[in-house]
Amino acid sequence: MDRDGVTRARRGGPRWWRLVLAAAVLVEAARCLPALGLDDVAVECPPAFADGCGMLCRVLDPLGQDPLWSGRTEALLPWRSAPQSLPLFETVAGTPALDAADFGSGMAAGPRFSLFRHTGDTGAIEFTFLRVQSFQGHESLPTTERGYVEPDHGIYCCPSTTELNTITGGLSSALQSFELNRRLPTDGGWQWLTGFRWVQWNESLGIRTQYGNEQVSFMDRHDTTTFNDLYGWQVGGDSILYGLGGPFRIEGLGKAGISYNNAAQRSASMTTATIPPATLAVGTDAARAAFVGEVGLTAVYDVADWLSVRAGYAAFWLGGLATATNQLDRQQLCSDQPIRGATDTGGSVWVQGITLGLEARY
Repeated sequence: MDRDGVTRARRGGPRWWRLVLAAAVLVEAARCLPALGLDDVAVECPPAFADGCGMLCRVLDPLGQDPLWSGRTEALLPWRSAPQSLPLFETVAGTPALDAADFGSGMAAGPRFSLFRHTGDTGAIEFTFLRVQSFQGHESLPTTERGYVEPDHGIYCCPSTTELNTITGGLSSALQSFELNRRLPTDGGWQWLTGFRWVQWNESLGIRTQYGNEQVSFMDRHDTTTFNDLYGWQVGGDSILYGLGGPFRIEGLGKAGISYNNAAQRSASMTTATIPPATLAVGTDAARAAFVGEVGLTAVYDVADWLSVRAGYAAFWLGGLATATNQLDRQQLCSDQPIRGATDTGGSVWVQGITLGLEARY
């Protein structure tokens, strides 16, 4: 229950146990490999591609070539979970009209690049970067003269009884990540990894309201932007779950880590109901522990001894975030009260989608 007596249902995304469950499925699949005959480290590579007898197939070296470099370029086509629920506007009759959870996004797009420097001991050093900038969610309520009002707690803890005619809003999000991992020497279908990961998750929320009549019309604007920079260490594993030694295989990936989140929020409220138009703003920072997890499942086909095509599914779980909609009831931006602010870092987001790409070995 918040200080205005409004219960906030913290929904809008899968909980952490879903990621644990997905990772457990991958582990169980790997545990069952002996029954499928896929754990034998002496699996020979396909004769059509092998350079000699007795070559062994491994993760990142599916054809037993012992390359010096491997590289991947992939297109990510993900979508994000809806924000956590918070009533924003209701009709004058008291029925819900717009909730923060309505700002879900459609499919976005972005690249992921990976470079592997093989170390000659069946291990590797990995550099991976990804960027998805175009998560977009928009909502617009039908124009109804004096048809909408803010809930009791208002926006930015500033209650208002003004009857509104139009309401529009939009939420944009962006994801970036860089990894530097050491892939540990192993044989067969598994490769452990550990290393540093930086993740950035930013959001920007804008809400516009219009009120008045044909002769005199006013507009209010509410804007919040949040920034999250997560720095941490992760551990995980990469595996060939099916098809070790063949041109077609299914790979599984799972990794997770605890991070330090350097979070911040900036909020502002502007109205044209005064002359000149008035703007109130506040910005705050916070630091806390956060969680970053990733799982993936990818089908791979070798079209040549140096080139493979890849298609699969990837999911990312970020917890301990400052999300834009969660800041709306943590700020106090009222003209007749002291300006106050705080950074809420209790948010989370689930990003999942399709991956399509190529892998080359040299």
